Amino acid sequence: MCGKLKVEDFISGFEGLSIDEKKEVIKKLMPKFCEIAMNDMAIIKEFMPKCMEMMKEMNFPMKDMIFKK
Repeated sequence: MCGKLKVEDFISGFEGLSIDEKKEVIKKLMPKFCEIAMNDMAIIKEFMPKCMEMMKEMNFPMKDMIFKK
């Protein structure tokens, strides 16, 4: 592995974290994920339908979520 975690190892490790630990990971990684996604529209096209479907089920306006402090 040359010191690098494989995707499956990363996901397994993440799933084993507590909710608070997961939130901390997301806070640190989300800006990096966004940067990668904004530079590769294929990634956005792949995950956006699933995100939109999850947001519909949660019944909240996107604008309120983004700008809520």
